[in-house]
Parts: sequence; structure tokens; C-alpha cells
Amino acid sequence: TMLRLLGNGNELIWRSERSGWSHLFLVNRSTGESKPITSGNWVVRSIEYIDESKRQVWFTANGVDPKQDPYHIHFCRTNLDGSGLLDLTPVDGNHSVQFSPDRTFYVDTYSRVDSAPVHELRRSSDGSLVKVLEKANIDVLLKNGVRLPERFIAKGRDGKTDIWGIVVKPSTGWMLPGAASI
Repeated sequence: TMLRLLGNGNELIWRSERSGWSHLFLVNRSTGESKPITSGNWVVRSIEYIDESKRQVWFTANGVDPKQDPYHIHFCRTNLDGSGLLDLTPVDGNHSVQFSPDRTFYVDTYSRVDSAPVHELRRSSDGSLVKVLEKANIDVLLKNGVRLPERFIAKGRDGKTDIWGIVVKPSTGWMLPGAASI
């Protein structure tokens, strides 16, 4: 269970799986009434920040975009009334984020098993890209026979549920230049 008491003392944010998915609810402590902040076929992982003056919560989630691997962590923001959900990290990948001290900007670092890490500077107001800061270069690995894992989606036994996974095939006897053989 995750509870966060808001500064007014009368409200709290509660993470619950009562819908079958882990989501956030705004609870009035006086009346016990709860209203959903997030909903859908995806899960909230953690609360990262609460901006009480703007009445927003920033959190990590999995599966927000049904076309992407549901195991990848994304950073999102929404209003406490449930409106304005924004995936601040929309690119298909697993994300980590570092915010500027005033939370105006953030560096989004993401990668996948089949692609090299990327570092982007983005605006917190709308998630827009300011600048690609760096892209890792894995050309030497690929030229030397390294095979990246291959992602796949298959149907579960029920014929409906998507199962996401990777296939790792052996590389073709690669060695980095100057490396000693074993």
C-alpha cells in the first residue's frame, strides 16, 4: 500500500489495486470518499512527486501505451482530479529521469534490449523534446558480430493476452579490437 498525506491534512493519495490494476485515488479523510486519479489497463509503480499548488502528481508507470512493452518504466504526470494524464517519456523504452531543481526541465535516459541508450533534454510542461544530448554508439559491437536480443510478442494460452519477451541468439565469435582471446 502507498499513502501520501497532502499538506491540507484532509486529503491523501492512496495507491490501490481494487480495480485489478494498481492506480491512484484521492481520498477525503473526513468523508472517506475516494475518487480515481488514474485508471486504465496499466499500473502505477510509484509516486515520485506531488505538486500541491498545481494539484498534480508525478509517478512512474508500466503499460501506459498498449503498443509498448508493459515492463518498461515510464514517468507520467496527471492532475489530482484525474484529468491531463501526460506520459513525459513517450519513446518506446525503459526510462530513468533526472529533473532540474525547479522541475522545468528533465533529462530522460532510455534504452531497450535491442537499442543503445539515448539521453534527451525535455520540457516538464508538456514533455516536448528540447535537444538530444547523446546517443550511445554500438557500431563497433555490431561490426564485430554482437547480436542484440530480439523482442517479440506472442499470445498467451487464452489466445488473447499478449506475452512480451526477448530471444537472445549467440553472437558470431566476436571480440573487441585488442581483446585477448580466452
